[in-house]
Amino acid sequence: MSRSLCAALLLSAAPAWAEVPTVLADTAPVHSLVAIVMGDLGSPELIVAPGTSPHDASLTPSEAQALTEADLIIWTGNGFLPWLGESIASLAPQAQVVSLLETDGWDPLPPPEGEHGHEDGQEEYEHDEDHAGMDPHAWLDPNVAVSWLGHISSALAKADPDNAETYRQNTIYASEALISMKFAIQERLEPLAGNGYAVGHDAYRYFGRTTGLPPSYAIAHFDGAEPAPSDIAALREAVVSGEVQCLLLDAESKSSWAETLGEGAMLRTATVDPDGVTLEPGPSLYPQLMENLAAALESCLGA
Repeated sequence: MSRSLCAALLLSAAPAWAEVPTVLADTAPVHSLVAIVMGDLGSPELIVAPGTSPHDASLTPSEAQALTEADLIIWTGNGFLPWLGESIASLAPQAQVVSLLETDGWDPLPPPEGEHGHEDGQEEYEHDEDHAGMDPHAWLDPNVAVSWLGHISSALAKADPDNAETYRQNTIYASEALISMKFAIQERLEPLAGNGYAVGHDAYRYFGRTTGLPPSYAIAHFDGAEPAPSDIAALREAVVSGEVQCLLLDAESKSSWAETLGEGAMLRTATVDPDGVTLEPGPSLYPQLMENLAAALESCLGA
């Protein structure tokens, strides 16, 4: 991540003396976006502990206690962490709650139609009344992150009107920085357009939309469901033919897939962290997550 981008994301107006609300964020990417908007005024608490996959997490007693004391909870939503929704409802009835997947102003994607090997990653999805059924990995599109910054800023301003202008200014600076980052990533990856790659599970279509490089195949479904034998056979054929040259694996993927699919073929692999599990929480985590993902794909496809 460039120094100028980091500086822009960390830039904020001088803190006021008014007491800021107690804010919780569910995952590392959302926590990072909230921290960016809060700037020097304070730091949100992170519900899913660093180093823990959001899919494997459960509330500890201290995290449950934090819910009962929160003024504002900003989370991805039931579409990504269904285990957290009931806890918020029962333990934090007093808190202002923002479910980012249920906000407007951005274009969600539906789950892929049919099985794997899809090429419809650019399809847009209209919000329905309860936003059910969407692909929840929306933070991997910086355009979505910018929209979410606006909703986070509005929620903070409502909870803390004395510092509303600071939240607004921080959001403006950060939004400009994230859009610049998006264009830089697009420029870097543009020469790789048309190169095929596969992913360990179907969580990268938002990233593919913003970069113009949607994955050609996914092994596991976006909800983690195991692939059918026919899916694996089709992907193996694509690897052998050279259609798929790279496999991105993350914490939700079985590392053995690289050996299974790449035996006797030229299949490069790279490890990615779309949930920011291995990164240091804070305002710089989100841009670092996106930079790491772009660099992994660039290295894997451009080697």
